[in-house]
Amino acid sequence: MFKIAVLEYGVSYDRFREDFINSHTYHDDEDADSRNDHLVNLGRIGSLLSLREDLVRTYSSKGTDRGSFFTCMEEFMLEKDLRIRTRFTNFECHLTARVLKVMTEAVNDIPLFKRNLTVNEIDALFNDCETPSDGPLVANRNEVFVYFFSMLHFHSVISDRYQSVIADRHLVLSSSGRKYLTRKDLSTALSHFETVDSPIKARIDRWVVLVKKEMFQSGHDF
Repeated sequence: MFKIAVLEYGVSYDRFREDFINSHTYHDDEDADSRNDHLVNLGRIGSLLSLREDLVRTYSSKGTDRGSFFTCMEEFMLEKDLRIRTRFTNFECHLTARVLKVMTEAVNDIPLFKRNLTVNEIDALFNDCETPSDGPLVANRNEVFVYFFSMLHFHSVISDRYQSVIADRHLVLSSSGRKYLTRKDLSTALSHFETVDSPIKARIDRWVVLVKKEMFQSGHDF
């Protein structure tokens, strides 16, 4: 929309910013979860458009895929010195026993890995960002794996830094079993998977909603 309105038709940036925010203020979902998620997302985009026109112009020239967008938002939301000093080490979540049970059912039903995982292994993966001692985890399908994690992030179950955590801590091997998934692998797989029509997306979406519902019922803070 920025490319068309501002770069192609010459609409002023300020007018584009206001029109974009106003045209995305309302939506048809009625449940509180969806409304809250929408406000969070719109607030972040509104702040980006208001405070960092430079980032909007820079990243719009690089491409419009999901990976490029996440990189732009990461640069916008994180302190520069923090990104230089630290490596992201965890998913910033603490899943209770009840949530872990649902998460385990989800991971094994999809399935996310080449083998089924136990609740203890899911606990180690999500709460401690550690892999099983008896061998590394191998993604069943790279694109399915990263889409599941992207939806967990979308629903505020895990941090938006999940790709960095997975890559930096060498948590999961690619479906080939020959190398650990990198940020580039994850970003590329996610961008490709979002362009295809796959029935497994609906299964993943249902499971993620159940996970988030259990988190609310367990009294998690967001």
